[in-house]
Amino acid sequence: MKKRTIFATALCCAFLTACTSIAPGEQANLDESVDDLAVIEESTAANAATEASTEETPEEYNFTFNPHVYPKKLYDAYSPDEWETFTNLCNALEAGEDTFKAASRETYEWCFSGGPLDEYFPVARFALGVDFLDGYSDGVGKIIYDIPKEEFKQKQEEFEKLVADIIKENVREDYTDFEKCVALYEYMVKNYTYDWDEYSNNQSGKINDVPKGTYGTYRTFMDKKGICDDLSSVYNFLLLQCGVEAVKYEGGTGDNGHAWTYVTIDGVGYFIDPTWGLSIEGVHDLDYFMMTEAEREPDFGDTMRPVMFYYEHKNTDVDFSANDERYAELRGGDFVSMDTENKILHYTVDGEPRELHYEQ
Repeated sequence: MKKRTIFATALCCAFLTACTSIAPGEQANLDESVDDLAVIEESTAANAATEASTEETPEEYNFTFNPHVYPKKLYDAYSPDEWETFTNLCNALEAGEDTFKAASRETYEWCFSGGPLDEYFPVARFALGVDFLDGYSDGVGKIIYDIPKEEFKQKQEEFEKLVADIIKENVREDYTDFEKCVALYEYMVKNYTYDWDEYSNNQSGKINDVPKGTYGTYRTFMDKKGICDDLSSVYNFLLLQCGVEAVKYEGGTGDNGHAWTYVTIDGVGYFIDPTWGLSIEGVHDLDYFMMTEAEREPDFGDTMRPVMFYYEHKNTDVDFSANDERYAELRGGDFVSMDTENKILHYTVDGEPRELHYEQ
């Protein structure tokens, strides 16, 4: 596992993490026609059957893409100025503008430090430049587009559709936050792969030779491969779009750096690692789902901390604990299915069927 540095410019860099190894670890539509309109009774019965089928079929998720998501815990960890400025930037990008209101030079630079854009407006991370010398003046920040605005707009529209399609295909309108975590986690571990090529370029001396846009959250969304930093970012972004509180967490230092997800459900925190849960031989994906600090610490000890962007959190009293053990029985398990009507998660341990009865 290695810590990577990606330079936004020669003057500013954002530190992202990777891991060196992956631990073991439609219902068809009914098309009916009634040729004999005189057979009223049969027609009525057919219509009744169709109505019953419709009532049992969940409605499509009425999903609307949010162009400026961020986790509340990070909002609380910083001052409001950072997030107000970042929201201004996101709104300006959506409108194709060249400037945005910034609370200060510090917050302007923070927005372009790498982390915020890569995490919460992925298309822009490698489509923008930044002038750290003259980009900010009198409460206004400049936006420098490295690609034509129309191209940027097209990429963003395609990205928003991609995210919407993923969520609509995997999440239902009536899912609880826990069920959203399950559904999107299983989507991740079954559809994404670890990118060993990116890992081999995961050093500041090498990363500058890699074409812009061929790494990071946006690329991982498009190619369905990445290192731990990218994979956790994708999972976090999908959860945030669904209204689930999710933030990147890190552990280890230097060559042993790794990134995963911290989620908050009904005020309770848990760790989820979409990288170590990837579907490979020997991995029990539920080992890394809804973990506690005690289950995570043997690998990373006291080096675990929430992600930091550019400078330290201003409020260090935000609670990032993960001590609830209600999901401990999932360890060594492999996901099978989820019965959301009866609130049962079906899984196996060494081939033996098991059930987790949940409430959330």
